[in-house]
Parts: sequence; C-alpha cells; structure tokens
Amino acid sequence: MPEANEAKPVKIDRRIVRTRQALRAALMELVQEKEYLQISVEEVASRANVSRATFYLHYKDKDDLLLDQVYEMAMERVQVLSGLPAPFWLATLGVSGAETQPVLPLVGIFELAEKNASLYRILLSGGSARRLVDGIRAITARAFTNFLNTKFQNELQTLPPSVPVDLLAAYFSGALLSTMGWWLEQEPRLPPEEITLQFSRLFFPGVKKAFGLDTLSL
Repeated sequence: MPEANEAKPVKIDRRIVRTRQALRAALMELVQEKEYLQISVEEVASRANVSRATFYLHYKDKDDLLLDQVYEMAMERVQVLSGLPAPFWLATLGVSGAETQPVLPLVGIFELAEKNASLYRILLSGGSARRLVDGIRAITARAFTNFLNTKFQNELQTLPPSVPVDLLAAYFSGALLSTMGWWLEQEPRLPPEEITLQFSRLFFPGVKKAFGLDTLSL
C-alpha cells in the first residue's frame, strides 16, 4: 500500500491524447496545402474528424494548437540531445575553436525545420505570430539551460561559467532561431549540415570560453 502522502501517478486519458494527436496531424497536413492564415478552426476539426466544439475543449485557437505541435517536436529533439554524454559534445567540438564537423544532433534540428519549412516560417515571422515566436524561444532556452546544468556542471564538474547560464540560454535560443529564420528564406538554401557547421563556428567557441573549456586538452 502506498503511503498517504505518496504522489500517485497521473492517469492519462487516452481519448484526449488521441484527439490532440489527430488535431496536430490535421493542422500539419493543412499547413502543407495552404497558407496558415487561410486555415480555419473548422477545417482543422473537419480534417481531424472531430467537431468544432471538441476542438475548443482542447485548444483556444489554432495558434494554441500550433504552439502545442511545436512543443511536442521540440521535446522530442531535447530528449535526443539530453541523452548524449558531455564528453561526446567536447570531443565533437574540439578544443581549437575551429569546428570542422557539424554536431549531428543539431543537424537534426535544421533537418526538422527544413522538413516543416512552411510551419517554421510562420513561427519565425513575428507580427501576428509573436506569441508563437516567444513560446518556441522560451522552450529552446529552457532546454539549453537544462542541458548546460546537467551535462557541463554535473557530469564534468566544471567551474561556474563566466556569464549566467540563463544569459547563455537566451543567447543560444535567439541565435538559433535567427539563424534558422535567415536560412529558411535563402534560395538556394544551404544543406542542413552546412548551416549547422556555420552556426557551430559562430556560437560554440563563446560557450567553451565561458566555461573555461577552450583550454582543455582532450
């Protein structure tokens, strides 16, 4: 028998999960077919085979649904990144500051953006999508903060960074989204591996210096 004050696992209603998955899938299909601004809640609900009333039981509007979809994609990528040990990152980045190979998990982020280019253009366009931009920026910053705390401070037990971790996370989030927005507008577009390499050359030397990793010999 569990103790009286022991937290009980939250039971997930599978019907809710299936409905939200159907709505997210419906929106992603419609984004591939037409401009996001032209998509209505009625269309999303119809494509998901649910009623308009059911849609509003789960989301307040299509922006809310879109942000939920982005959150799910981001969390999947965060799990991949978080599963890699800190020595992998150091070995990949090297100590010279001249990155020569793209970090494969980061390549996956740009590959995901390219696969869903229409969606990411909406997210990064600003204006009416400002709430979405702020949302994905917050998700990215939080994920990077957790990564720094667990991988660098706990696993490698490095000295505290010379700048606040929150600032590094905010810088990473802003730099990544700005780079992604620029990249998606280019014609012809650099391959994901190449834009990842360019991003790494701009961003990671500063991170290594902030953590005193630029003087390590691997």
